[in-house]
Amino acid sequence: MLKNISKLASLFLLLLLSFIYTDKVFSKVRENDPIMKEVASYKNNHDVKPQEPKIRDDEIILGASGLVVNKKASYKNMKEDDEFNKEKIIYDSKLPETTITKNYDYFITGGNDKKDEVAIIFKITNDKLVNQLLSMVSKAKVNVNFFVDGAYLEKNVETAFSMVNLDCEIYNLGYDGKYIKNMISVTNNLIESITLKDSNFCLSTIKDKKVKELCSKKKMHTLSPTIINPSISELKQKLDKGKMIVFDADEFDYSYFNLMINTIKSRGYKIVLLSDLIKE
Repeated sequence: MLKNISKLASLFLLLLLSFIYTDKVFSKVRENDPIMKEVASYKNNHDVKPQEPKIRDDEIILGASGLVVNKKASYKNMKEDDEFNKEKIIYDSKLPETTITKNYDYFITGGNDKKDEVAIIFKITNDKLVNQLLSMVSKAKVNVNFFVDGAYLEKNVETAFSMVNLDCEIYNLGYDGKYIKNMISVTNNLIESITLKDSNFCLSTIKDKKVKELCSKKKMHTLSPTIINPSISELKQKLDKGKMIVFDADEFDYSYFNLMINTIKSRGYKIVLLSDLIKE
């Protein structure tokens, strides 16, 4: 019995060593193939390295994913034609070393500061002037983001559907004025049933660590914008790449809505949704 087991083990080891040797031979042949050499050369000249985020204490400004050539997949894609073709290059996305993918320990103060993009956020806690705001958003054909209080949302589901129909995004502003452990998931579930998207952001303009701790346990990122209820002159001074601009909807001066939008656009910034801004 032991003799048979020993023979089987020896045979398995021999097959394994044979496989490793064969793989090394094929790898060597592949690396010396003229097509693979051109792919490698192309990779050296066209790989885009990830941009690391900017971190200061408990704050983070997002970095950006890199784009790198997948040598093996690109080679395989071209081998059938037996010639190099840059149109058949296959890229892989590469995240920064410090990524927010599974890290919820920071207050996110901005998106990537290399892109000419900003996001507008409105905090909704009551019915005051919400319909007027939605009408202006519709006429301006601009995508904004709404952080909605759960107590308000429960009574105004139709209004939330109107926000979604305007191609805007809805996120969790807490419940009855604050984030409560047992209610975060309840509000998230309601938001997600309306939007069919993950509600993965909390909002804390005053950098409340308790909010960040509660939200991190729900695998939610905490946003802490630095431009809050700005006047037009303040907006002009502080506007920059990756910024989030927050307004309290019930305190907003709607007479300058169009001026605010035009000010942002005239400076070359694209107004985007948070799902686009807060993305590596």
